[in-house]
Amino acid sequence: MRTEFLGKSCPVCRAAFKDNDNVVVCPVCGTPHHRECYLKENKCGVESFHAEGFVWKGYLPDEKIPLQAPEKEETAENTEQFYEIPQDLGGVDPVADFLHRVGDKTIGEDGVSMKELTTFASSSIFHYEQAFRTFRGVKGEKKRRTFFNICSGFLAPTFQFYRKMDALGALLIVIMLLPTLFTAMNGGAVADSSSIYFFFNILSITEQVLLCLFGDYIYYRHAVRQILKIREDFKENTDSYEYYAALKEAGRPSFLRATVGTLVYVLAVYLILLIPGT
Repeated sequence: MRTEFLGKSCPVCRAAFKDNDNVVVCPVCGTPHHRECYLKENKCGVESFHAEGFVWKGYLPDEKIPLQAPEKEETAENTEQFYEIPQDLGGVDPVADFLHRVGDKTIGEDGVSMKELTTFASSSIFHYEQAFRTFRGVKGEKKRRTFFNICSGFLAPTFQFYRKMDALGALLIVIMLLPTLFTAMNGGAVADSSSIYFFFNILSITEQVLLCLFGDYIYYRHAVRQILKIREDFKENTDSYEYYAALKEAGRPSFLRATVGTLVYVLAVYLILLIPGT
């Protein structure tokens, strides 16, 4: 860690930096943060001062600056990077580069920014940042609609309810119940109509595979629609803390929805199996 950070305050938790702290700096204003604080907020702790041209020079905007700050002799020790960048990365700081990407406020062709998308996603940011870049075709990259996510397919419909896509979750329950429902209506005689029974099973498996490939794109389109809807409520105040807090709350995964959706599916299977003749 660079020596000029010692004793200075992190703008998020306000704790003073210690010698062994893991520190990253804002790529815009240079303000140091605890790495976990920066990742938790998903933005610079003094981002609201960027528009005023704030640059960190040892003190935060709301801290009192001494009348005469002691000058430090420039040495190799206090001018080196706060951590060494691997040579095989070409001198690029991977953490700062990632934070810059997820904090990008540039509006894309989809009408939203990467910062809005990653804020809405709320969790699994490393995965979704890559998925969103694939779908948006960032910097001339070819757009694709596929991005593999095993949870989206083989944990359906629990995953869809977890991500608050209730309508899709309900549709998946219906599709997954078809083999069991057909067997029940056929009096449990699977062998008599095996071709239709296996058709429904193949349909269910196909649905899982397709969700593994296209589930993230469906979630991306869901996120874009929700973000645009929330933006309408804030109009000209879309750069405020309250706006991003609303995005995060709207997109925050729901364990309650996932639990209820799974219980509904299990209960439906149980009730179908109670049909006389099964």
